Amino acid sequence: MAGTPSPLRRIAPHLLGPPVPPLALLWAANGRRALSAGCCVAGPLALGLALGHPGPGSAAALGGFTAVYGHALPYRRRAGVSAGAGLAVVASIALGGLSGGHPVVLALTLGLIAAAATAGAAVWRVGPPGALPPVLVAGSASALGSGAEAVAQHVAAAAAAAVLSWLVVMLPWLWDPAGPERRALQAADAAVGRAESGAPGSPGALARAVRVAVTAAAGGSRRRSSLLPAADAVETRFFRALPPVDPAAAAAGTLPAGPPPRVPLWAETAARIGLGVALAGLVAAAVGLPSPYWAATSAVAVLLGTDARHTRARAFHRVTGTLAGTGIAALVLALRPPTAVTVALVAVLLVCVELLIASQYVLAVTCLTPVALLLVHLGAPAAPEATLIVARIEETVLGMAVALAVGLLLLPRAGSRRLPRAVTATADRAVAAVRADPGSAADRALHDELVALADVAGAARAELFPARDADAWLHRSRQVADLGWALLGARAREDGVLAEAVAARIRRDLLSPR
Repeated sequence: MAGTPSPLRRIAPHLLGPPVPPLALLWAANGRRALSAGCCVAGPLALGLALGHPGPGSAAALGGFTAVYGHALPYRRRAGVSAGAGLAVVASIALGGLSGGHPVVLALTLGLIAAAATAGAAVWRVGPPGALPPVLVAGSASALGSGAEAVAQHVAAAAAAAVLSWLVVMLPWLWDPAGPERRALQAADAAVGRAESGAPGSPGALARAVRVAVTAAAGGSRRRSSLLPAADAVETRFFRALPPVDPAAAAAGTLPAGPPPRVPLWAETAARIGLGVALAGLVAAAVGLPSPYWAATSAVAVLLGTDARHTRARAFHRVTGTLAGTGIAALVLALRPPTAVTVALVAVLLVCVELLIASQYVLAVTCLTPVALLLVHLGAPAAPEATLIVARIEETVLGMAVALAVGLLLLPRAGSRRLPRAVTATADRAVAAVRADPGSAADRALHDELVALADVAGAARAELFPARDADAWLHRSRQVADLGWALLGARAREDGVLAEAVAARIRRDLLSPR
């Protein structure tokens, strides 16, 4: 039948992911981070190899992964986030090295690292890439040697590279102190402009872009004139374009909200990811696979999906990318290029990882797999090359299977079960804020409830199989959040006309008998 796509065309997006965006867009969004990561990993690696210390050189390269954190943040906040990430990366390298000679201990250690990194990223709102780099560097460090003297050298080298990464990440502040908030504002302005023109797009992505811009402007550099007026103007355009709460979303608010949660959401998420990572490593050790940390890394990558569809797809994408990346690594190891060429290849591949990770996960994993393999090979050249290749494939498949099982069986609906109560509580706070004076305790309570709702909604989207009616509640949550932020934003800039318009919307759309 004409116009019917072939089976291959239907299957390809599930195996290969979406089309690659234009290079100019990738570079504009992630170019700085990609260059920083490539330099901070390849530079220390090249220095260690040139000095005749391959183990510390590879450990220093792992410490350079500090450079992947914090690039979207204003510099005042970036300084603290990057320093904290550096400490976490160096501590992970130490723990991975010390436990490397004991597969069971290593698996448990990686689980603890994954849980701690997940919890820390949630509590301090660090943002992506979350728990993956600490688990990756800890596992890779375990393959570089577990003796006390070797671990001490590796930790020292990693710490030096982490300091270098902090300096590189902060360096643009010297000539562009308002760069992060200006770029966030440009992205939000473009997103709002597309929405005003009627172009299709995700309302949730639009709202996130606006909130990121406003938050960045509020915490931006004090060396330049404030971007808050421009951010307020973009936010006002966004608020005025908010659609009404539709009947289907309003109906969700009449469903039972459930009992209050007993523990914080981040604790359940950290427990699920930590146990999944540990279990993947333990199963790999139990069946005699040589590198349990590969399975643990695969598990954390799958469990860190961004929404239900992407979480399921991420498992397939990781397998596809890992197989392709393993083929690249096998080819490089078979050709035995000069060390300088291998180091340059590591830098290029890592730049590609950072350019692609947000938009084309398959290609990002294809590039990341040989980076990890080549770092271990350069740091421990005595390791059999065939063992590295075969272990990568076997343990990736095992880690993916364990992660999917854990995602289905262990606290599988922690976010979606909390969502009705979170949405209802936020709507109630918004109504209470409308009835109170601007700037009162009711506004602060609404702000805290909106932040909590964002966390719960994000967790619900990441579930493999969410609870019943989760889609309706997610739709309702986005509209409640938009109105709540609109009210607080209008009051913050003392725009009485807009504040009253939003208040009328809240009374009309959120105030319903229960």
